[in-house]
Amino acid sequence: MTHSLPSSTRVPIAWPWAWLTWVYYLTVCLAHLQFSLWLVRGRDTFMGRMAFSELVPYLALAGGVALLGWIAWQLRRSARPRLTAGLWLLWLASAVMIDQFLTFSTNEYAHYPQYALLAWLVARTLDPQRSRWVVGRVLFWTTLMGMGDELLQYLWITTSYSDYLDFNDFLTNLVAAAAGMLLYYGAAPLPSSPPPRDRPVLAWSVAGALCLALGIALQSGSLAITPADKVPPGGFQMTADGSRRLVLQRAPDFYGGKQKGPRHGEFHVLSPVPALLIMLALGMVFAGYGRFRPAQL
Repeated sequence: MTHSLPSSTRVPIAWPWAWLTWVYYLTVCLAHLQFSLWLVRGRDTFMGRMAFSELVPYLALAGGVALLGWIAWQLRRSARPRLTAGLWLLWLASAVMIDQFLTFSTNEYAHYPQYALLAWLVARTLDPQRSRWVVGRVLFWTTLMGMGDELLQYLWITTSYSDYLDFNDFLTNLVAAAAGMLLYYGAAPLPSSPPPRDRPVLAWSVAGALCLALGIALQSGSLAITPADKVPPGGFQMTADGSRRLVLQRAPDFYGGKQKGPRHGEFHVLSPVPALLIMLALGMVFAGYGRFRPAQL
């Protein structure tokens, strides 16, 4: 078991990595529709006419083999190989369940490298020396950014085919972020004294403010989960008093139901409350990777 030298000073944020993180995040958010169209567009190739999306299963298989090799290398160097292996098994089980029940098409596999890389960049920004073990914060900020990405798609970027705010993707992004976190910290040495972590005041403040804002919006009627009738693209509906209301699904039968999809014929669409509860449970388990006592080292 390896240990790092004790640190008594707070490690500052790596601002160059912070800028790179934001550039990457904004790029993938704004390019979402263009990338999706590029992926499914048919084109003439030496193998005949095809779309690059047809190669996704093979790329996923190759990526899975590479990931298994990396995990094997990581576990040989991990300070907590059993816990690390256990969390990787939980991650695999989560990814399999998402693929089996919540995935529209194999193109959605792109969420995993996209948000694993984002989580890695967030971790590199917040903990460049891998000495603070801010696992919970990495998962929180990456997942929150994923929620922002999905909201942007529903409201603006993919209004042509977004019928609901996709909580399936919220969950997928969290699981992908957990992979990025494990890749970053899996082989990191444990500190020989408590890590120099300050209280996550900003994260808790943002979470509290969002919960308060959502509660007020739901109570005031400016936000609704289920509409009485069809909602136009973009999710906003005019109410009887002339005000605008954001509705999370454009028809009343999406959340909690099943939709047709090419992956398994149909898939389940998670409602907001069950999705958030599953995310909270998984997030707490994965965040536990950053909690340990020096006596255990």
